[in-house]
Amino acid sequence: PFGPKNFPFHDPRVLDSDTILTLDVIPESMLVIGGGVIGCEYACMFAALGVRVSIVEKSEKIVGGMDSEISISLKSRMESAGIKFFMGDSVIKIECGKLVEVELESSVTIQTHAVLVSSGRSGQTGSIGLENVDIPTNSRGHILVNEHFQTKQSHIYAAGDVIGNPSLASTAMAQGRIAVYHAFGLKQTAHFPSLLPSGLYTIPECSSAGQSEEQLNEADIPYVAGRASYANNARGQIIGDTEGSLKLLFHRDTKKLLGVHVIGEGATEIVHIGLTVMVMNGGVDVFIDTCYNYPTISEVYKYACYDALAKLDKINKSKQEPS
Repeated sequence: PFGPKNFPFHDPRVLDSDTILTLDVIPESMLVIGGGVIGCEYACMFAALGVRVSIVEKSEKIVGGMDSEISISLKSRMESAGIKFFMGDSVIKIECGKLVEVELESSVTIQTHAVLVSSGRSGQTGSIGLENVDIPTNSRGHILVNEHFQTKQSHIYAAGDVIGNPSLASTAMAQGRIAVYHAFGLKQTAHFPSLLPSGLYTIPECSSAGQSEEQLNEADIPYVAGRASYANNARGQIIGDTEGSLKLLFHRDTKKLLGVHVIGEGATEIVHIGLTVMVMNGGVDVFIDTCYNYPTISEVYKYACYDALAKLDKINKSKQEPS
């Protein structure tokens, strides 16, 4: 875990994402500094255990890289679980007395039983002798590699969190696999995945693959969004998750799937259906022509496609109408 030097980590109540695992008592309250992936995951877990949780996030959005619609939905669900947010704010000072007192830039002072500093992670490279073999690292200890995951020294490879984002276990395994194939000159075909899913183990889960609406708008790519709610899905009603939802982003002209974003029970599993279709360069017809088990959450794919097709039909009709 990256630990900013201005935080008093010598106090056992000021924790990072590793030392929090050594807690022997569940605190009554906790302030999480940083509304990224790790901060939100821990916030959800401790809120579920009955802890009064607050989050301070310097931007106006939690989990910055997430599709904004999903981010807003997650924040709403977290607030419903009792988590309080201080958005667009940051910590000025922490004083450790009977309680930990945290002063924010907005002049708000928060007294809490524990503080979790969630400021990202650094590569654990400082003590393995990289300087002896002329392999440089950046300020976060991350190593620069090429497409084969070779470092500056071609016979030395690096993979996983040590090379920086996306810092996911699934990605690290794929990177390590490619590195081994290249290092040993194995003849089997080995291609690094063209699409990488992301998964947040918050409550509820969130997951995505492909492009977000923000990215498509920035690239000026014409698209249509199809949405489906767990509330209108039989399995969603059975398991009691009536707030989950799926959003599919299709190219407006080709109807190819460009992005999949899901929040709700099983999101990190459900996303793989859309991910696989994108890898195969598939589009809306794949889902329409597929029969899904009933009742399953997976059915939301078909209904998100119906929604997208209805919107496309409306767009096309409006184009045909005389001005």
